[in-house]
This record gives sequence, C-alpha cells and structure tokens, in this order.
Amino acid sequence: MEEKYKDLEVLEFMQIFDIKIDEAQKEITDHGPAAFPLAVYHSVMSRNVLGFTNWHWHDELQFCLVTRGSICFFVNDRKHRLERGQGIFINNGCLHMAKPESDPDSSYLCLNVHPRLLSSFPGSMMESRYMTPYLKISPLEEAVFSPQISWQKEILDGIRAISRFYEKEEFGYELEICGRLNILWAALLRNLKEMTCQRPEGRGSSYAAVQKILTYISRHYSERITLEQIAKELSFSTGECCRMFKRITGETIVSYLILYRISKSTQLLRDTDLSVSQIAYETGFSSTSYFIGKFKAHLGMTPLQFRKKL
Repeated sequence: MEEKYKDLEVLEFMQIFDIKIDEAQKEITDHGPAAFPLAVYHSVMSRNVLGFTNWHWHDELQFCLVTRGSICFFVNDRKHRLERGQGIFINNGCLHMAKPESDPDSSYLCLNVHPRLLSSFPGSMMESRYMTPYLKISPLEEAVFSPQISWQKEILDGIRAISRFYEKEEFGYELEICGRLNILWAALLRNLKEMTCQRPEGRGSSYAAVQKILTYISRHYSERITLEQIAKELSFSTGECCRMFKRITGETIVSYLILYRISKSTQLLRDTDLSVSQIAYETGFSSTSYFIGKFKAHLGMTPLQFRKKL
C-alpha cells in the first residue's frame, strides 16, 4: 500500500491556504467554473495559515484521500483518524474540519464536486433517484474508506484517477472525470447499508446549538464576547453551552474564538496596511500585547514577521 500511494505526495494541485467562510460558516470559494463545477486540491496541513483546516461547510460533495501522515477529520460531532491511503466522503451541508495527528506536513487529496455535475440535468432520473434523496437531510453524513475493503478500494482508486485526469487536463479529461465520478458515486450508494455513519437520534438540538454559537462568533468576533452573552443568545446555561461545544468540536468556545480572531487577523495582515494595533482592535483582542502573544503562540511568529513573509 505504501508504494501504491507514494506518487500522490508529488502531485501539484492548488491549495487553499485560508478558507473564506461567511457568517453561517459556509465556505464561499468557487470550486471550479459553473460549466464544470469540480476542483481538486492537495492540502498540506502545514501550509494552511492555522496549520489545519478550520470548521466550515459547503454545497459540494467532498472525497478525500490521505497522502501523507495521519489526519483527524471531524464531521459534525464525530472524529475519524485516517492513515495514509485511507479516505473519507463528506456530504454537502455537513460541518467539518481536518487536523494533522502528529506530522504537521500530513496531507490529503480533496475532490470538491457540486451535486449538479452528477445530476445530468434538472428533473432527470439521475437527479431525482440518485442525488436528491442523499443530500443534506440524508442520514449519510460521512463514509470512511479503507483500501483493504474491495468496494472502498474502488472508490479510493477513483479519487486517485480523477486527480490524475484533473492534473493533466488532456483532451476529454472532463468526460473521463465524469465517468469515474458516476462509478464512484454508484459504489458508495450500493454499499450505503454497510455504513455506520448514520445520524444518531437526539443529536439534532445540540448540533443546532453549536452551529448558532459558531454563527454568533463569526458575527461578533470583533466585539467583546462573554460566555454569558452566548448562553443568553441560545437560552442555555453557560455550562451547557460549553459542554455541547466541547463535545462536538473537540475544543472550548474560548479557544475557538481566539483561533477565529487570529484567522481574521491574518487576512487583514495580508490584505490591508493596518498597523498591528489596529488589527488587534479590529479582531476583538483586548490589547496589542495579548494579540501578539496569542498570534505567536499559535503560528510561531509575530504578526509583523507573518506580514513580511507574504
């Protein structure tokens, strides 16, 4: 297996270094042109601004294949630790993130595919029978793939083949990709009953609450935020909010807030000429020194050093 996937490490695909999201945590990146809504990325964790892919969701279906090290994928309230050669499917509308387990250079191939690429045309049987029933409100949120299981190996090989066609862009590559996508999707649906990733009963209310917390932070991160304010917004106790958030995201509300503010500060360092003090104020930090300390603790450099590297 190691030799089989060795060549995946040298693939040169575009990487998103800092995912842009809106207030609802939805990624606003265009994954491919409207005429062919698909994009392939080779995401090296250490190249991301925060060293990992932060919480977000999108309208696209996502197929991932780990190409180096081990990566933990968090999908809604579940965690999957994947080794090199393993993969995962993440349905559209599912909140997710990815973190390296040990090696900061851990990486994965990522196929982002809009459902309409698999739907043939509006109103088609492909759309009504094989797409719409399995999107968003479907019990299928994610599926993990291992090369030791034949039908899952078929999907992993399909991800690899699609990435090759995408990289080379030879005449007819779109047709080749669409053909393999249909085979890949059919393999997943045929074996859906084997999946153990069904949405657990009773999870909906806490998951919805965490989404509200994430949205509240994205709207108010530049202001002074307290746990009491968040709890009041959700009509829960502070303890309840903290427990739900920790259980689903794996981190505290405060630590997520700090990381979110740091992420926003990197955008301002890159895209504006604002001073470090102004950026600290704009992103909700209580003081410039506190901002610099937290920034260095998480990114290993000061804000000015980060700006000079750009």
